[in-house]
Amino acid sequence: MFDEIKRAFEESRARQTVKALSKNEFDARFFYTSGEAVSTILEIIPPGSRVGAGGSVTLQEIGILQTLAERGDEVVYHRPDMDPLKSLEVRKEAISCPYFLCSANAITMRGEIVNVDGIGNRVSGTIFGPQTVFIVAGVNKIVSDLDEGISRVRNVAAPANARRLGIDVPCVEKGRCVNCKVPSNICRVTVIMSRRPMLTNVKVFIIGESLGL
Repeated sequence: MFDEIKRAFEESRARQTVKALSKNEFDARFFYTSGEAVSTILEIIPPGSRVGAGGSVTLQEIGILQTLAERGDEVVYHRPDMDPLKSLEVRKEAISCPYFLCSANAITMRGEIVNVDGIGNRVSGTIFGPQTVFIVAGVNKIVSDLDEGISRVRNVAAPANARRLGIDVPCVEKGRCVNCKVPSNICRVTVIMSRRPMLTNVKVFIIGESLGL
């Protein structure tokens, strides 16, 4: 019974968020499951396409990159084990693809999308370059407003991602942001999408599951 109540609560927040995103000109949709979202992405992206992607645990969890590659699409995606020069080359190539996939650090119920990067390639790809951008996020990324969104990035997403990538920053040990100034700081570029960028088709797919960090 508790699970049903929780799902209903999360769905209501997600649907309100979708309405707000739609008012801000995003193509926003809610899906009960990741499988439904993946099927829709596969319907929209023609087979044989070049698809770029930003770093994302969510994309790995839903298996969309592997599914696209198995279908025969050219998936351009950097990996932690890549040579640094190759990784840089792939990051640049990814944001030049017609289609770009990523997630979000936070999505507000007012229809805003919050992302924080260390390098900036991921946020660059969401703004200008690709013709169509898919931002895929679980209901756990939904927050009330920008203040909560920034707090989520700095105190949840950034420490968790730094730990995942083996980056030595103080927030990994502290479990919260300490506004560090170290060279390995990954919170260098903050992008808030308050409305859809004029020349980019941005699709925001919210899934009724807890996904990513």
